[in-house]
Amino acid sequence: MDRTLCQICGACVAACPHNAREIAGKEYELPALIRELEKDRMFYEQSGGGITLSGGEPLAQDMDYIEELARRLHTKGYSVNIDTCGCVPYEHIRRVLPYTDTFLYDIKLMDPKAHRQYTGVDNGLILENLKALSADGGKINLRLPLTGGVNATKQHLTDIIQFLQKNAVNPYRIHLLKYHSAGSGKYARLDRLYDHSSMAAPEAGWLEQTASLFRQSGFQNIQIGG
Repeated sequence: MDRTLCQICGACVAACPHNAREIAGKEYELPALIRELEKDRMFYEQSGGGITLSGGEPLAQDMDYIEELARRLHTKGYSVNIDTCGCVPYEHIRRVLPYTDTFLYDIKLMDPKAHRQYTGVDNGLILENLKALSADGGKINLRLPLTGGVNATKQHLTDIIQFLQKNAVNPYRIHLLKYHSAGSGKYARLDRLYDHSSMAAPEAGWLEQTASLFRQSGFQNIQIGG
């Protein structure tokens, strides 16, 4: 298959006799999506949970749609959470802030050059948005993906702690997320090489030491895992 010729028209899905092709995802008009989400209402009520807009990056989508979705869910009394990498115009964050209970906010690397190397962009906007969101009163669950060979180092964690302290960012909770390869199967489906030879999951003992480092620095609500 020559993927450079793909126009994402979906014709191959209908043509494939073995159902080897599929369109991932489905478009919904706003009222239809809310009806779909409300099918799980009893689970939200029993668990005390809510609805998380994730992705991809939800704040890189049509913001009129995302803001109205968050507003309607908030008005109905649902807990609304936004899972974001923070690499979006802050105006997008500001628009959903009144309707969002918790922001699940990633910090992957503190060094801007390393951040660009591994993600394709530097982290300046991400860190500025984190400061602004905290100053505006957003409830933040800070999520720290930790990968051996990339960012599972004491220096990286010390840099995060110093940044949070210097800028008076006090997350509600900090999640320490160890590397996993659960998404590796997607690479094969896209005919791409999944090269993780230099990456590894941190050991449990190291994660416990990391949690202690944050607690000793004044951050008490630390969770290992999602």
